[in-house]
Amino acid sequence: MGDLSQKSNTFWELFHAVPGSSHWTLATPPGVADNGGLVESASDGAALVGVLPSDLLHFSPLAQSGDGGTSWNPAFLPTGLASLPDALAYGTGAPGGAIALTGSGRALSASGSLSSWSPLVSPAALARVAPRCGVTALDAAAILPTGAPLIATGCRRGGQVGVFTRTTGSWQPVGWTLGGSLRGAATTVLRLEITGSTTTALVAATRGGHSALVALWRTGNAPWTASAPLAVSSGHPVLSTSVGAAGALAVLQRSPTGSPIAFDIAPGVRLWSPLPRPPSGTSALALPATPVTLDAEAIDAFTVHGGSLGVYALSPSGTAWGRVQTSQIPIAYGSSG
Repeated sequence: MGDLSQKSNTFWELFHAVPGSSHWTLATPPGVADNGGLVESASDGAALVGVLPSDLLHFSPLAQSGDGGTSWNPAFLPTGLASLPDALAYGTGAPGGAIALTGSGRALSASGSLSSWSPLVSPAALARVAPRCGVTALDAAAILPTGAPLIATGCRRGGQVGVFTRTTGSWQPVGWTLGGSLRGAATTVLRLEITGSTTTALVAATRGGHSALVALWRTGNAPWTASAPLAVSSGHPVLSTSVGAAGALAVLQRSPTGSPIAFDIAPGVRLWSPLPRPPSGTSALALPATPVTLDAEAIDAFTVHGGSLGVYALSPSGTAWGRVQTSQIPIAYGSSG
C-alpha cells in the first residue's frame, strides 16, 4: 500500500479475518520497515511473518503471533528470506519449528523456539537425489503433519515437478511428472501448502515458448492428482495466487487490456473455472479457510488505492462482486527514506 510508484513509500500490510467473516483487520507486525515485502505462514491459528530485506535491512526479522496478529513476539533468523510466497513454513504441532528459504538459495530449519537455525538442504543436494529433474532452485517449503520437511524445487527438464521430503535421515523425491502437451516441460513450483492431510502444489510449466499452470493434490501418501493446464500467455502474467480450504486454488492474472481476470479450482477437479471479472484494481484474492457451504464466507477480492483498502465478496450465486469493507490504513510516508 502507499505510493506504489516509489519503493521507499510502498509498504506491505498484513490483514487477518476470522473464519466466517469477510471483515479484515490490520495485523502488520510493528517496528520494522517492510518496503521489501512480507512472507507469512500460519498453522493452527498461529502465524509466523518474515520481513524481506530492502535498502539497509540486510536480514529478515521474524515475528510470531498466536492471536491473529493482535500481539507479536520477535523471532530470530540470521539471514534474509527469499522473495517467494512460501519461503516460510511454520509448524506448531509436535515437534514444531520452522523452515526458511534464504536469499542465498539454501533451506534452514529451526526447532520450536526459533532461537537457533541450522542448514537443512541445498539445491545441489536435491539435484543428486533426482538427476532427471535438473534442479534449478528451491521454490517453496512446507511441513507435513508428521513434522517432516517438504521442499519444492524448479526442474529444468523432463516435465518433472520437484517435491522432496526427508525420511529416516535421507531425502526422497515425492513429486510428479507432467504429461500431454507439457511432457518434457521446465517447471517452477509457485505454491506448496498443506491443509490437514492434503498437500497442494501450483506448478508453472513452460515448453516450446508456451506456459501453463497446473494444480496438483496429494492426500497422505496417495498418488498425486492433477488439473488440466491453465494457459498463461505473455499478456496474462500471474499477479497473485491463493490457497484455501482443503487445497482450493485461485489465480489472479492481468489481461492484455490491463484489467484483472481470475480463475479458481477445487481439489480433484480437472478444469479451472473463470470467476466474474474482479473489481478494477484488484491485487489479491482470499479463498475461504473453511469448506464452502451456503452460509460460509465468500471469496474476497482486495483493491488498493494509496492507503485505502477495498474488500469485495463474491455473491453466493458466484456471479458478481459486492463491496463489503472500505478501510483507511495509516501509512507512514517518508519513514523509510
